[in-house]
Amino acid sequence: MIQQLPLFPLGTVLFPGSTINLHIFEERYRTMINQCIVEDVPFGVVYLRSGDEVTEDRPFARPAETASIGTMTQINAHVRLEDGRFLINAIGMQRFHIQYIIQRSPYMVGMVMPLSEESGSQVESAAKELRAVYRRYWHAVSVASGAPVEVEDLPVAPEALAYYLADRCQVGYPQKQRWLEMELTERLRSLSSELISELAILPPSVGLGNLN
Repeated sequence: MIQQLPLFPLGTVLFPGSTINLHIFEERYRTMINQCIVEDVPFGVVYLRSGDEVTEDRPFARPAETASIGTMTQINAHVRLEDGRFLINAIGMQRFHIQYIIQRSPYMVGMVMPLSEESGSQVESAAKELRAVYRRYWHAVSVASGAPVEVEDLPVAPEALAYYLADRCQVGYPQKQRWLEMELTERLRSLSSELISELAILPPSVGLGNLN
């Protein structure tokens, strides 16, 4: 169901399940965050494709051009400073697609459609492959470095697995945004490909080996 959501363009990508710390100092976003706190409602983090994050007292700031898919974000904790600024910790909850913008000043508000994640045998198969590639990746790192590596436990749910690894991969924000926009099966497979490409730069003696 389409719903109204205040939007916060940022030069970063937030995935569902990941947390973010923000220093809210612009007056317009102080107003937005205060309303979210008082009404206990989420806001939307959207990737800033071009333009400027900060426009206050900057007459030549470029207008924000954002991605159309972002993440609903719930404030976990906040501190309001004496001068009205906020320090907040928030967590990504669910993807959404911006249908249209209904307000641009003092801050953006959009009508958005929450996005669900696909399920089924293809998802489970892609998740199984990603877990295998992930184990092989860290085994290869251990062999290449000559030091033991303790592999962390991964989330069980395929969507949580994908977001967990997408958040931790050392790639640029445009690629992270592409992962956010992908359907789950494609996202899982793309993450496997990313890890395999990382394996390719390790010494040849390590090899890919058996991924099962």
